[in-house]
Amino acid sequence: MIPFICKYCGKDTSEVDYDYLNGFDHLSCALEAENKSNEFDHCILCGVETVYKRSTHIDMRIGYVEGAGQLCPKCYHFDTISVTKDENPIPLDSHRQLFTVSEYMVLSTPNDQELGAKVRQLYWENKK
Repeated sequence: MIPFICKYCGKDTSEVDYDYLNGFDHLSCALEAENKSNEFDHCILCGVETVYKRSTHIDMRIGYVEGAGQLCPKCYHFDTISVTKDENPIPLDSHRQLFTVSEYMVLSTPNDQELGAKVRQLYWENKK
């Protein structure tokens, strides 16, 4: 016998009327999953709702950081950033490059100076 199990809730659907099923799944579970995919993503930095639905493929988005999530236009497009000691800002363009540092690296490094050195080393390794 074929198991009649809803893939969304894991419950048995063998006794459910056919009108309330979508394949072997509860119709309500399938509709709820579809509605969740139509929700909009939120910015991972500021939490504001973005213009992209969760179901939109990441290749069709602007400001998506793989491994982290979606950024809003304000967080993704900075006009300038100050990275020098004399506070002379260096302009950034739309080709902003981001990379991910593992949580293990942060937690296993005893002080900030060593962590900074490891992050810079990781940056240059990714730049090659």
